[in-house]
Amino acid sequence: MFLYQFKLNLPLFYKKQFIIFSLPQPSPYHQILDLKINSKNFQIIDEKNWDNKVVVLKDKSKITFTARPLLFKSSINPNFSLSSYQKTKIPKIFLTPNRFINGNDPKIKSLAKKVLGQETNLLKMVKKLYDFTLEYLTYGKPIDGLYPYSQALKKITDCGGFSTFLASLLQSKNIPSRLVVGFLIKKNVIKDLLNTFHVLSYTFDDLFMHAWLEILLPDGSFFPLDPSIEWKRKKGQTQRQGGFGFIPADHLVTSYGCDFELKIKGKNYKIDLLQKPIYQ
Repeated sequence: MFLYQFKLNLPLFYKKQFIIFSLPQPSPYHQILDLKINSKNFQIIDEKNWDNKVVVLKDKSKITFTARPLLFKSSINPNFSLSSYQKTKIPKIFLTPNRFINGNDPKIKSLAKKVLGQETNLLKMVKKLYDFTLEYLTYGKPIDGLYPYSQALKKITDCGGFSTFLASLLQSKNIPSRLVVGFLIKKNVIKDLLNTFHVLSYTFDDLFMHAWLEILLPDGSFFPLDPSIEWKRKKGQTQRQGGFGFIPADHLVTSYGCDFELKIKGKNYKIDLLQKPIYQ
């Protein structure tokens, strides 16, 4: 398995007090080894709603680690139905609307009902809503932040909008899901070769921002969905793999969820997304 040596420099810009960054953790998408925070003044916050580990850096800093990406492939038991969740411990936040995901929106509810009818088989429901998302949306106008589902309803959106839209459809039918946030590792044959000899490290310049989804299944496992990558591949805009139940070994996860409130130095900060470094 390929190892990526990362060296992320985080300068503290003029008139900024600190930097907020969510640390990559071991997950089904990768192993994280030898993570080090090179800073003289920092604070670690355990974000409990989505179980993220956030670092607040108060001076010029550098974060280094080694990532070993893993292929994540899963499936949905064809015997699962909505009633299969009756004995599942679902975190309340998975089904709670926020500024970006809202299964209570009348338009979202109407679309989901139109697509699903009376269907209750979980695999068929998820596949129908996933396929509908690919048909309804068009990839475009990417932004650094996170598009809410309401913007995605206008049909042109980026990976975040694909994810918040699909998550809202799922939530409208009480299917629990969570946003997965991080990066795609850029493909560079020469750099990958040099990396094997520890000649150089990967930086933020070697990463594309990306977001996708996971569904919590009745057995407590997670099922990944990457609709924007599949849409772009079907349109001939990328050769990257991934989509329904399959994520290749080229993703770096920094956080889960969205719409955070972090308390730093006695003050509450509203944070849309824990992805790129946030300067305050």
